Amino acid sequence: MHLTLTRHESLAPAQQQELLDIALHAEQIRHVGDIHGGLHTLTARPVCDIQGFVLLIDDIPRGFFVLKRGSLLPDWARERADVTTTLHALMIDRRFQGQGLGKQCLRALPALVRDLWPETEQLMLAVEVGNHPARQLYLTLGWQELPESSCNQAGFERYLRLTL
Repeated sequence: MHLTLTRHESLAPAQQQELLDIALHAEQIRHVGDIHGGLHTLTARPVCDIQGFVLLIDDIPRGFFVLKRGSLLPDWARERADVTTTLHALMIDRRFQGQGLGKQCLRALPALVRDLWPETEQLMLAVEVGNHPARQLYLTLGWQELPESSCNQAGFERYLRLTL
């Protein structure tokens, strides 16, 4: 099995079509949306502040995520906007979950972000309090919960940071 992370815009037309086949469990869609919503975020402007990445397994799209910076940062990540990049819509096709692919994407993320936007000093993300598997994955990989996101009620988000 050959794994590659590549920019969304570099996909061949057939791969663009295959990307639309990424499927998630209903509970995951509630947390991150679906592939159509993820792709729609790539229409944001300015394009220099957003980038979509695709996880290819043997050249077939099986995962996707979005990175944002600058003017496209959410309000909760604006305190150090000049050095912050945020992660959004990380999704792995449900038929390929449980194989460590999300973990591999997250481990590759610091180098990928440094290459894309070298001024980045920290990565941030928001995760719903009830999304225990995702929260545990991020914490295991060194992300730290920010104290101002301490609400434990369903529907609320926690904010996490990874210092590069």
